[in-house]
Amino acid sequence: MMPAVFGPGATVFSSTVLRIPVPGRTPPFTLAYVDVDDGPRILAHVDGPDEALVPGSRVALAGWSEHGDPVVQRTGP
Repeated sequence: MMPAVFGPGATVFSSTVLRIPVPGRTPPFTLAYVDVDDGPRILAHVDGPDEALVPGSRVALAGWSEHGDPVVQRTGP
């Protein structure tokens, strides 16, 4: 293993809005699989309105949630 740098841009592969209770999280919230530029595909929480993202839309890595999960923000179509 070696350190790597990638992102912060990413492309949405798929997303969903969870509307059921999950321990430690308040519904609804949006999750998306995103392909990070020059990096891996990750599952991330989406910051913003609770609506599914269109595959192919652009997002950016925006930090970590209070639970330590990656967070992305919408950046464009």
